[in-house]
This record gives sequence, structure tokens and C-alpha cells, in this order.
Amino acid sequence: MRRDGNGRFYFLLALPSLAVLILVFLLPLAFNLSRAFFVDGGFTLYLVKEAFTDGYTWRLLSFTLLQAFLSSLVSVLVALPGAYLWANYRFRLKGLMLSLSSLCFTLPSILVVLGFVIFYGNSGFVNSLWRALTGRDEPIRILYSFRAIILAHAFLNIPVALNLITGAWSSFPRTLENASHTLGAGRVRTFLSVTLPRLRATILSASLLIFLFCFTSFSIILVLGGGPQYTTLEVEIYRTNNIVLDSAKASALSLFSFCVNIIIVLLYVLASRSEEGKERAADRAVKATKLRTRLALFLYNTLMLIFILGPLASIVTRSFISTSKRYGEGFSTRAYQELFGLTRSIGAMGEAFTALLNSLAIALAVALCSSILALFLSLYIARRRSRLTELVGMFPLAVSSVTLGLGYYIIKASIGASSVLVGAITVILAHLVIALPFAVRTLVPAVRMNGERTVLAAYTLGAGRMKALFTVEIPALRGAIMRAFIFSFALSVGEVNATLTLAEGKVVTLPILLYRLINSYNYQGACAIGTLLILMTLVVFAISQAIGDGRRKADGKA
Repeated sequence: MRRDGNGRFYFLLALPSLAVLILVFLLPLAFNLSRAFFVDGGFTLYLVKEAFTDGYTWRLLSFTLLQAFLSSLVSVLVALPGAYLWANYRFRLKGLMLSLSSLCFTLPSILVVLGFVIFYGNSGFVNSLWRALTGRDEPIRILYSFRAIILAHAFLNIPVALNLITGAWSSFPRTLENASHTLGAGRVRTFLSVTLPRLRATILSASLLIFLFCFTSFSIILVLGGGPQYTTLEVEIYRTNNIVLDSAKASALSLFSFCVNIIIVLLYVLASRSEEGKERAADRAVKATKLRTRLALFLYNTLMLIFILGPLASIVTRSFISTSKRYGEGFSTRAYQELFGLTRSIGAMGEAFTALLNSLAIALAVALCSSILALFLSLYIARRRSRLTELVGMFPLAVSSVTLGLGYYIIKASIGASSVLVGAITVILAHLVIALPFAVRTLVPAVRMNGERTVLAAYTLGAGRMKALFTVEIPALRGAIMRAFIFSFALSVGEVNATLTLAEGKVVTLPILLYRLINSYNYQGACAIGTLLILMTLVVFAISQAIGDGRRKADGKA
């Protein structure tokens, strides 16, 4: 009786979250997709048929799948040697390297675009070094090409693969591998016959997650692709709605993209489930004693540091370099003075301080709402072992932020609302849908780890369900709730895809301003904005790490 009553209690707790999810996710999605079936007030299948049968759509799909496949393949292949080294050996700065790889996941994609332009561009740091070393004027052409897309996706996703595969690998007991060595198998054969089969589910899960991120990638393709030959489905949806101004056709393309995304998400969920229930052990890492192992660790870690820190450091450095003949060339802090309103600015930088306030206000609202909604949803998922609800909570991953933004755009157009307030509200709602699945993924494992024993003990001592919730369960989840809040904040601050569709020039956030500055070739101003975003990401990440460290120390003392 008590457990049945608890089931109803947790369901009622989750009901508002489910209702909000339906309202802020399914409603705009329905508006978007239904728009493909109605043209000039009449029902038609013409646009849907055209989207699903047109050769151009399938060429777009082919390229979208190709770049996502190659991006995920490169990310996993580069991550595997690092995962082997990081999982099996201890070395100095290992914690820093793991933290740095985690940090990349929270970086805004538009920031990566800027970093690549400054670091790998024809006049960037790499080509400046190339000219200095070789004396050649012809630059190494990296940007605005297919390889630039793959390289940028790898920058964002190699750390994802590294963390996931290292985490799984480091928790495997050495028993089977030691037995294999005892029976005469070498390292390569042991890896292929023992280790790789155990890693297969994790590698597949990481590959599908990265594939999903790259399939729905937008700003990297839009800017670094450099032309229509590298157009993906998401870029075409944005172009059709915002440039061609054909929202009905854009909705039909969104339906096509949504169907493909559903398949990818279902495959990811199935792959993630296959990882559960595996044997786990303590950290298997040992001290590296052989010279070749130390050399491999040094080379891999050095290359990773250059690959990750190079574009980020170039943004910070370039923010202090002026190329303006009007204000003087060389070292300058003018961009920061314009950013904080300390001096009169010209062009887009005049909106910098407003964009900062907008980004902070929107991100705080999104983080607060998503962490609360995810908390009650996660309690129901974990306590009632509801796979269906967990799938519903992850369902927004099947919809790209461009498709979601288009849904809100259609709603705004339908009701004739175009004020700044309405624009800000729709941006917050779109960001909320984007952040909610990640908040749920942060909280559900924490709820499962805590179990129900302390709650049942509180019931035995006479506490009611609400009192046990607020005095036992929520305090025990405080660290996870804070991490969900921080992660949601970081996602909202860096979100550009949906905002670009919804803002209509009225709601300017830091990523939108960054996009405008890149397009107007004001790279010093863009780098000042980028440096501020890097600083905000670092602060958010440091707080998250501190919470995690505090939690682990508390668990260790317990």
C-alpha cells in the first residue's frame, strides 16, 4: 500500500513537469509539423510528398549523414588511444585533462566557430606560424571546407568520446585480461578478443550520441562550411524559413528531419540500456613505468592541449589586438570598453552590454525552471522505474533546436505577437526544451544512487511524504540539482540555433551578437564577446567541479 501510494505521489509530482514538457515542446513541434499539411487554409500532402521524394532533399540527407558519420568516426578513433592511456595509467595533471575534456562539451558552438576562424584562418595563428617558419605567402587552407566541418565537430566531440570511453574502460576489472595474458595472448589479441567486446556498447553509445549532435549541427555548418555545397538539413530548414520565407516548405523539411532524428535517438537509447548492469570495479590505473608509455602519454596529452587550448587561447589573445587604422593597430582594450559601455561604440558592439544582460537573465530563468522540472520528473523515473517517462524526457533530443525554433516562430506568426517580451519568452521556452533532457540525464543517476532506504526510514519515523521529500530526498540531491542548474545555465548562455530563428533582431544575446560580429568581420569585438563567454563557461564549470569534489569527499567520509 505504501509503495502504491508512493507511486501516485511521485506521479503527481511529475505531472506538472510532463504538462510543461507537452506545452513547451509538443505544442510548438505540432504547430511546426502540421504547417506542412496546410497551405492557404486547405489540407494538402503535396509539400510532405515533395520533401520525402525530392532528390535534393535526399542529397541533403546524404551529406548530413556523411558529415555526421565521419565526424563521429574521427572523434571515436582519436579518442580510443587516449581512453586506453587515461584508463590504464596514472599521470600528473590527469584530473586537469579530464576536466578540460569535459569543459569542451559545454562550449557554445558559435564560440568554436570563432576560435577556428582566428586559429586556423588564412590570417590566423597557424598560418602566421607557417609563414614565419617557411617564408611562404600561400596559406594552409583549412576553413570554409568539408574538413573544417569535421575538424570543428571533432573539437567538440573528441572530449565527449574520451570521457565516456575512459569512464567505462577504467571501471572494468582486470580479471579477464590477466587470464588472457596467462593463456599466452598478447596485448593486441587481448584487446580485440576481451577488451573491445566489453567496450562495444560504450563505443556504440558514444558514437550515436556524437552522431546525433553532428546530425543536428547548425552554426558550424552555416559558417565553416563556406557554401551551398555543404548544406545540411538543418541549414536548409533555416534558409528556407528565414531567407526564402517559405515556412510551410521549411516545416515539411522539419518533418523529414524529425523522422530521421527519431531513429537515431531510439538507437541511442537502446545502446545506452545495453551498458547497464555491467560488472564494475575500482580504478584500474597504474603508474606508467615504461619509457614508451610515458612518451605516448606526453605526446597524446600535448597534442590534445594544443588542439583544445589553441583556438580558445587565440580568441583571448585576438581580443586585445586591434587592426583598425582609425583607432590604431596593435594592443588595445577598446573592445572591452565598448562591451561594458565605457566608451562610445559603432555598429553591433553598441548592443554588447544589453546582450550580456539578456543572456544572463534568460539563462537564469532557463536554469531555474529546467532544474525544478527535471528534479520531479527524475524522482518519478527513478522511483517508479518508468522507462516510458525516461524516454519522454529524452524525446526533445530527437528535435533540433532549429526545428523547435521554427515551431515557436510559427506560433508567434499565428497569433500576431512580435513584441520584445514575446520574443524573450519564446526564446526562454525554446532554451528550456533544449536544456531539460540534459538536466534529466544529470539527475536520474543521482536519484537512483541514493535509493529509497532513507525515505522509507523517514516514513517509519512518522514523516509524511511531503516532509520526507523536502527534508530527506531533496537535500540528498542538492549537489546533483546544482549541477543540473549549472549545466542548463551553460547550455542556455551558449545557445544560438533556436535564438537565431526566434530573435528577429529584437532579442539579442551574446551568441547572436557574436554571430553578427563574425559576419561583419569585427574580429576584435567578436573575440571580446568570445572571451567573456569562455570566462562564463569556466566559472560555471569550476563551480560544477567544486560541487562534484565536495560530494565525493562527503561520500568518502560517509
